[in-house]
Amino acid sequence: MDFSQLTGALAYQHIQALLDYQFIFGAYPEHIQPSSLDTSISDEVYRMRGSYLPRTGERIRSIIREGSLYRSSLSAPLDLNGIYLVRLNETFVLPPKIFAYANNKSSTGRINLQTRLLIDGVSEFDSVPAGYTGELWLEIIPKSFPVKLDVGERLNQVRFFASDTRLTADDHAKRHAQEGFLFDSGGNKFFAPNTSRSLGITMSVDLDCGEIVGYTCRPTSGRVLAYARRDHKVRDFFEPIYRPEKGEITLHRNDFYIIVTKEGIRVPPEYAAEMAPYDVGKGEFRSHYAGFFDPGFGYRADGSLKGSPAVLEVFTHDNDFILRDGQPICSMVYEKLSAVPQVIYGDGQLSSNYFGQKGPRLSKHFQST
Repeated sequence: MDFSQLTGALAYQHIQALLDYQFIFGAYPEHIQPSSLDTSISDEVYRMRGSYLPRTGERIRSIIREGSLYRSSLSAPLDLNGIYLVRLNETFVLPPKIFAYANNKSSTGRINLQTRLLIDGVSEFDSVPAGYTGELWLEIIPKSFPVKLDVGERLNQVRFFASDTRLTADDHAKRHAQEGFLFDSGGNKFFAPNTSRSLGITMSVDLDCGEIVGYTCRPTSGRVLAYARRDHKVRDFFEPIYRPEKGEITLHRNDFYIIVTKEGIRVPPEYAAEMAPYDVGKGEFRSHYAGFFDPGFGYRADGSLKGSPAVLEVFTHDNDFILRDGQPICSMVYEKLSAVPQVIYGDGQLSSNYFGQKGPRLSKHFQST
């Protein structure tokens, strides 16, 4: 296959071709999503003195020799706020034109398990330059409670690109008029252009979506979340946030919050989307740790679904912050795919855990509320 002829973010079948033509080793077809690839962790784990970025030309293994405290193991939980480097099972031998970016998977972000991709010689998290050949490493930091992981867990995902086809501000408005990217609770098209310097469409917070409008947790070592389990009790890790009488809540420094947008996002099959994680113009907090939205999210195969709210993982940076109902909180940026994917989000052959989600839904690790 001639990858030099492709443009945009790679669709499902083109990611499959990367595996078939051995540009990616250690991955399996079932790890492929409509516009991304899940990566999986190995049993090579190191507890680090701090968070590192490699200097130009520096290998991650050189950093480990200088900066690790000890070689750790997945046999015990990862400590709260411990910084770990874990080798991924996948390695890349990318074609000259293909580059990539990484992000948390939704289930990882929703438990405040922060992951950042690191590669040899690149002084930037989550970025893989065109033609990269080498190992992949994941920095993992449990920020709210200790987490027990197993070999093969998929915590992070990678989106591959042949070119930058993000929509311009004008394109977002035009394509929304044609396709419908955002919808209000009544199923009507809704559009709010991004007023900041970044691209995209603005989404706002919903603090009036029901009796429970969100969840919060404080850093604690009292409970361990086993990532493989799906039956954890919500109250062991999270407290509900009830609908506030005055339409506002206080985000406390170092606390973690699950809240939801008023608007429903819809990603038609020829697009992928990414939520901008941090915009100082909207407040001193990070509004999302799992930013990829696959084609088909909030859409359904026949296009009949009029969007699904986006669940936000919010963590304040410096000060307490007052968040009010309807306040702009994040930006959604759309990009064109290399082709309409053979499989879209919500397809029966995929594990689409959050298809058609409503309200401030917690991760798949918890009992239904």
